[in-house]
Amino acid sequence: MNIVFCHGAMGPKFDWTKRTYDDSPWWADWLQFMVELDHDVIMQKPYFPHAHVLLMKYDEWEKIMDRQEITQDTILIGHSAGGGFVLKYLSMHPDIKVRQVILVAPYIDMENIQPFGFYRGLKLNNIMSQTELGLDVMISDDDFPYIQNSVDEIAKNIPGAKIHRFSNRGHFTGPELPEIMPIIKF
Repeated sequence: MNIVFCHGAMGPKFDWTKRTYDDSPWWADWLQFMVELDHDVIMQKPYFPHAHVLLMKYDEWEKIMDRQEITQDTILIGHSAGGGFVLKYLSMHPDIKVRQVILVAPYIDMENIQPFGFYRGLKLNNIMSQTELGLDVMISDDDFPYIQNSVDEIAKNIPGAKIHRFSNRGHFTGPELPEIMPIIKF
């Protein structure tokens, strides 16, 4: 078993406004440590190029994702725009079957602001048939309205998706995310 983690817009440690790297910890690093230490599971964390919501191009991200080891024993985890990317990647590759999909505060651009059509062509209706153990979505009651809209759309269009609701977790950007551990089906 392995995990492939897809970061969201802005990337994991890059401040686009200052064009500098931020070395503060965030939960993806913590999760990688936990799954590799406690469960002997390798977690891949590819870096996707042009990771700003106004610069993201699906074909660039797809090329990176195509290089990852994705099998029927893979868990895909996506945060924010990375969660929306996971959904589109699966919808564009209906032959791919995975163990589980976990989306943390997923974004699918319901407002249609992404100029390069990053989410255009996203089809939500067959996602459940591509995952053995289901689709889990984590959302906090105080996240951004556009994230709430994305989760509502996912819940409406993917019957069987399990929505995990949390309070006061914002956009899940802290240094740890212990709430994800019971959701991961090792």
